[in-house]
Amino acid sequence: VLWALGYPTQALRQTQEALALAHELAHPMSLGIALNWAAIVYQFRREARKVREYAEAAMALCSAQGFSFYLAWGTLMRGWVLAEQGHHEEGIAQMRQSLAAQLATGAKLLRPYYLGLLAEAQARAGQIQQGLSLVAEALAVAEQNGARVYEAELYRLRGELALAQFSTQR
Repeated sequence: VLWALGYPTQALRQTQEALALAHELAHPMSLGIALNWAAIVYQFRREARKVREYAEAAMALCSAQGFSFYLAWGTLMRGWVLAEQGHHEEGIAQMRQSLAAQLATGAKLLRPYYLGLLAEAQARAGQIQQGLSLVAEALAVAEQNGARVYEAELYRLRGELALAQFSTQR
């Protein structure tokens, strides 16, 4: 929330405090959630190495504990890292697998954000039209469930994709 309100430094500090508390409490669910949120905060910062570190830690913990939703969350973030590092096919496949697993749990709250990450990955792979379709889906989900925190970023991404599509058509 601090990030969305325009306080990135405070968001990072709060993330580190949440991780420290979750480690101190040694409560697996709290730690799994904190690790996944840390991955998101570092994704906002575009720090792929840290995203991977927290996503893989979350995946290991959540796999061992049977936290399927949070395992899928970590998998999606790791997929984003792979795509960001140029492993487009593998990253996109992991992201799609994660989205399907999350949808199977009935969870939709973060879906606009996740679809936006997948759209970005597809664009990096040169799949502009697929990216635009995903942004449209993300905006529709945000409208449906009221999860609008990522909406401005989706519109920015849609603009970039439309510009890229126009550029390739010239």
